[in-house]
Amino acid sequence: MILNKYITKLFYKKPILCSFILLVSCGKANKNSNINSISESKEISTSNKNNNLKWELPELSQEEKENLISSVKTVFNDFYVNRLQKITDYNYDALKEANKLNIEMSSDELLKKTMSIFINIRDLHTDFEYPLPARCIIGGFPLNVDLSYDSNGKNEKLIISEKLTDKPDFEDEDDNLNYNDLQLNDEILSISNFGIEAFTPNEILVKNAINELGKYTRGSNIDAFKTRAIESFFSRNGAYMKTPEGRFTINVRKSDNSIKKYSFPWVIKKSDLDICDSSKNKKINFKNKSYFFKLKKSNKQEKFSSFYKLSKNKSNENISMKIVEHDNEKYGIIRLEMFIPSGEYDENNYLAVRQKIHEEVNMIRKFVLENNEILSGIIFDVRNNGGGYGSYPLLIANMFTHKFVKNMKVFPLVSQTNSDTFYNLEMSRFFAREETSDELPKPILDTYAEMIYFINNELTKELVKKRELLLKPADRFDGDENDSLPPNYSKKETEILKPIYTEKPIAVLTNSNCYSSCDDFTALFKDYKIARIFGETRHTGGGGANLIEWKDFLIPVVIDDIGTKSPLIPDGKPLPKGSEIRFAWNKVKRENNSKDEQYIEGIGVISDYINKPTSYDILNDDESIFNKIMDDMGNSKNPKKFYLNR
Repeated sequence: MILNKYITKLFYKKPILCSFILLVSCGKANKNSNINSISESKEISTSNKNNNLKWELPELSQEEKENLISSVKTVFNDFYVNRLQKITDYNYDALKEANKLNIEMSSDELLKKTMSIFINIRDLHTDFEYPLPARCIIGGFPLNVDLSYDSNGKNEKLIISEKLTDKPDFEDEDDNLNYNDLQLNDEILSISNFGIEAFTPNEILVKNAINELGKYTRGSNIDAFKTRAIESFFSRNGAYMKTPEGRFTINVRKSDNSIKKYSFPWVIKKSDLDICDSSKNKKINFKNKSYFFKLKKSNKQEKFSSFYKLSKNKSNENISMKIVEHDNEKYGIIRLEMFIPSGEYDENNYLAVRQKIHEEVNMIRKFVLENNEILSGIIFDVRNNGGGYGSYPLLIANMFTHKFVKNMKVFPLVSQTNSDTFYNLEMSRFFAREETSDELPKPILDTYAEMIYFINNELTKELVKKRELLLKPADRFDGDENDSLPPNYSKKETEILKPIYTEKPIAVLTNSNCYSSCDDFTALFKDYKIARIFGETRHTGGGGANLIEWKDFLIPVVIDDIGTKSPLIPDGKPLPKGSEIRFAWNKVKRENNSKDEQYIEGIGVISDYINKPTSYDILNDDESIFNKIMDDMGNSKNPKKFYLNR
């Protein structure tokens, strides 16, 4: 047997993709976020009146250290699918570093070394959250900032884009007066005591501050690196880094070009996570649970701004749609906050979730159908959309083309532990759906069988041992029924997939905070030649994988017909004191033949055209950016080459 008959090389230096001999499809399987503050009645305060809040890492017992080390090593030895790409991209081997963790390390050293591994791979789908009490601390200041540019996309500035309160109540009245003196569009030039552990408290230029903070915020490409840092400039989540303390100073350029210096206190808040509530009589807060589920599913963190009612999170609705008149033509603008349905529902009931997804997609269909004749084009705004369910973008994309926009293909790392996990996953899936309205005829064990073949094959054993073997991209189940379309869906027979708007221009407006399923959405519209991609940045966020949380792998599931229960990961260990790990499990392959854009991870989706925001755009709902796109859509010569007759 010739090995090359079964393996294909990836574009990186090392990884190898393998296909099974009889491979069969296994049926796979912000502008501003609408995830609002969950507590409308809580007191909003800019002061540090709760002085007992302090970011600190706990002491771990011997057993807790062993469990943490075992879990991290298992993730990077047996599951993490992007390791070889990260070696190529950043010259960093997470497996090698994970294997250096040892029981002799102090608790502080072990926890910080673990965090550094997850930070250095720059993968938002793969993260570690510190244990309590650090995880319960949110630090920051009630300002949001953005990068603005001149009309030529030059002259980058960091400006104040939002003040989170109009009634500051700092303990020092001078701080209240100074806060009120700050104005939107003020340019921040420098900052001292930036609040990064072991980093200089001295004054540094904003550019240097962004570069330093970006090292901790895990943006996978040059644009995401910067965008993530800006998002965290005045908002630090203690689950990922030490929160700032004391006072900071900023130099600000005012509208009259004068420069003023301000000093303010860093403010500390307590996370709204249920595990951070130490009250003895606490009750399960289902609204709270839903809020944090949506944060996780859309790859977002609890932000400092969530504690302020004036934050621009204007609506709990996931979709907003409007018709705009421009140069005597009408255009539809559809804003998608995330690919997770609005409202409250049982996130563990995949059929209930599917129904909610369909309801929202049908809202879009209804809007398009009712206005089909009058709309000269449609713009989808997915900036800062952190993602969600993978089927959501597929359903939307299908209504704008006669082609069948199919499930995106994914592929995992080959290891014995991963094969056992896929076996348990598929068996539990089969038994969970028995005697329901959505039964499976039999367990779908294709992925498991592929792995076993290569684990036992003499020609591939060494590659498996080195963790350098990946399966061939295929339509695989990833643990979430709503990350793909059901196998019985078809373009001809499934009403929600039928095309309804295929002859007029479509544009997608995005940026480097468009992540995960939002990356998928943008990739689908580009790869299937549905829309032209307009970006505030050149890259989207670059998160191209299905992910899983460690705690989900530890839940016992039924794996045979006599009711035997097993966690998905054999012998998985619990993480200490409320810490958490999640990781990229199956890598996404795009539907194109591009040499540079085969995969989403890292590079993201490259914009066809770039419109960097001016300060006017930032402060006026991006009016000029939308006008430029509508100008292009209305040009009869079609200079931007929109795809028509799809």
